[in-house]
Amino acid sequence: MEAEAFNCGDDNILSLFHVRDQHEKAFTTVIESYNALVLKLASYVEQNMALQARAQTYEELHDKLTYEVTTLRELGSISSQKRTCELEGEIETMKEEQERLYKTLATNAQRLVEQNYTLASQEATLQENISEIQKLMEVNRVLAGKTHEMRDLIDEKDGTIQVLQDELSTTQLEVTKLDEKAKALQQGNEILTARSRQLEMENAELLEWRKKATEEADRMKAMIEATEEDNRYSSPLLSPALTPSFGRAFSFPAVAPPPVVTPTHASAPSSSSSYTHCSYDSESPTRGSWRGSWTNVSVIPLKSNKKMIAHDSEINAIAISNNGSMFATGSNDKTVKVWDVLTRSLKSTLHGCLQSVMCVAFNSTDDYILAGSNDNAARLWHLGTGRSRHTLTGHTGKVFAARFNPDSNKVITGSHDRSIKIWDVQRGYCVRSMFPPSSVNDVCLLDYDGSTIASGHMDCALRFWDSRSGNCVQEVTGIHQEQITSVSPTSDGFQVLTNSRDNTLRILDVRTYKTQVVLQAEGYKTGTNWSRACFSPDDQYVLAGSADGKLFYWSATDGILEKTAQDQKSPIVGVAWSHGTAVSAEKDRSVVVWNAIARRSVMYSK
Repeated sequence: MEAEAFNCGDDNILSLFHVRDQHEKAFTTVIESYNALVLKLASYVEQNMALQARAQTYEELHDKLTYEVTTLRELGSISSQKRTCELEGEIETMKEEQERLYKTLATNAQRLVEQNYTLASQEATLQENISEIQKLMEVNRVLAGKTHEMRDLIDEKDGTIQVLQDELSTTQLEVTKLDEKAKALQQGNEILTARSRQLEMENAELLEWRKKATEEADRMKAMIEATEEDNRYSSPLLSPALTPSFGRAFSFPAVAPPPVVTPTHASAPSSSSSYTHCSYDSESPTRGSWRGSWTNVSVIPLKSNKKMIAHDSEINAIAISNNGSMFATGSNDKTVKVWDVLTRSLKSTLHGCLQSVMCVAFNSTDDYILAGSNDNAARLWHLGTGRSRHTLTGHTGKVFAARFNPDSNKVITGSHDRSIKIWDVQRGYCVRSMFPPSSVNDVCLLDYDGSTIASGHMDCALRFWDSRSGNCVQEVTGIHQEQITSVSPTSDGFQVLTNSRDNTLRILDVRTYKTQVVLQAEGYKTGTNWSRACFSPDDQYVLAGSADGKLFYWSATDGILEKTAQDQKSPIVGVAWSHGTAVSAEKDRSVVVWNAIARRSVMYSK
């Protein structure tokens, strides 16, 4: 259809060229007529001058003859009278001829006036035609430009069609691979089902063993107490200080419950194990080992110390360092700015992004900062030097999420191209890609080695990934009615906080994938598709910002709204909380630092 439209455009241009040629020929006829009229007018002017000269000659001859007639009459001879009569006759003839010449002269003058009028009309027509020619030439130039644009558009469409055909071929190949993988997964699920039954039997045996061990422990404890009582009565001379207290000196070890293994039906069995599960035993790392230690109970920061304009354009992201001394902001002005929390002074401005910055994150040692951008790339800077270390390119859509792993040797990014990528920081290479069925709005890590990743998506689903195999181990749907804008873990990784455009937040247990607490409040409304919420440092509270600039603090245990505070007016795009200090960024360029010491008034209420 585009080719037919293009051919129709060419026919229109040819028809305009024919019209132009007809106009040009018409102007040629007008110019020839004009030249003929000019020549004819010149001829009439010459004839008129000749007639005037002839009339002058006749007037002189008439005067001469009149003088001769007068002279002859005075002489009075017959011959003179005869000559006089002849001369009078000639005079009459000449008068008639003079009258005729005057009439001819008047006719010629009238024709000259008419020719002048015709010439003026032809000149006006010529000017109109010249103006029309200029307009047609301008139209022709515009049409030529449009023709060039249409050709460029056709070339671009051809390129797009080729890309779509390539993508279709790739998609078909991926579908084939997915079908093969689905068959393998089905076989794996059958194996997992059998393994699950076996594990259930083993768990039943372990529970039976635990029950027997508990009964044995109770029986031994009763025996020890009886022996201690007998010793007390059989040795009355022993002092209480010397009486052995077997109840305190000996304690039967508590029987640990058997591990509960949850089969993973979404992934195929590996060579080393027939099932995959997240391990949360006593040796699993806690906040003290990789998220930073925080031993004090969090106090809700309600006091605004200073509201500051951080960027020249809208802010999209904010993050606070692990030690709480710095915070970073990302903006539509394509920069990342790092600020001092205490002095609110600008420490550095990091350049390199080609489009808006959508997310920022510090590494565990606060040496590096990471940013995801709408230019389909993530960038890594060294905070000490301010120099860019890597530009991680490989996504084909906007990068809305970027996080370090605890060792800072890998980076996890999520994009609107429906992919999650894991990058090697040392080499700057992508080492694994995962492909969810929906655009990724945020990602987070749930354990120290980064083997379990949680991701929030535009299709309202929360997904859990095994980064070692690249498989989705669990997909949680139905928890939100609108897209998920952020995901945030607790310090132990057992719970995940989700924020959504349906104006609710939910806390899910990672072990059961069930919702534990639903957080909502009157007046709370998620402002953007990338609005970030967070836990308090001790995981006792949840902080989120609303579309009207208000902050909401909920209890993470029972979902009760504890406090609200407001010092901003536009939608809050992100909040961060560390070491008793919270920071909030609103879309309209400003950032507020919150803590327990107020330096200026601020509205807050329970």
